[in-house]
Amino acid sequence: MKKAITLTVLSGVLLAGCSGPAKDAEYKNINDLGKAYEQAVGDGMKCSENKNKIDDYGWVQTTCGPTGIIMMFTSDAKREEIKQKNPLESGRRWIQGKNWLVEADQFQAEKAQKSLGGELLSS
Repeated sequence: MKKAITLTVLSGVLLAGCSGPAKDAEYKNINDLGKAYEQAVGDGMKCSENKNKIDDYGWVQTTCGPTGIIMMFTSDAKREEIKQKNPLESGRRWIQGKNWLVEADQFQAEKAQKSLGGELLSS
């Protein structure tokens, strides 16, 4: 009986340690979003650390890998303003979350969206 309980507890701990980022989360800072994106995409993806404060301009961004961009916003209006000023190029997608936006190549965006949640947008 002790073995069964120990194995059950151990497997629960292992599963918890392997879980991905929280789906449809609201992030407190850009670096936490970056870590979630790195975990969602995998393949050695690295996001640049950003020390800027979101309150300075109502938004903040950093890069992830050679082509990914992650952004956070203080309001939906600021997010829409940034999207309007920066139309997507061919083959790129947005993932729109509660207080964040990811711009990436289609394959990476689709992969990340499965883990991060949010809405996959083409324009």
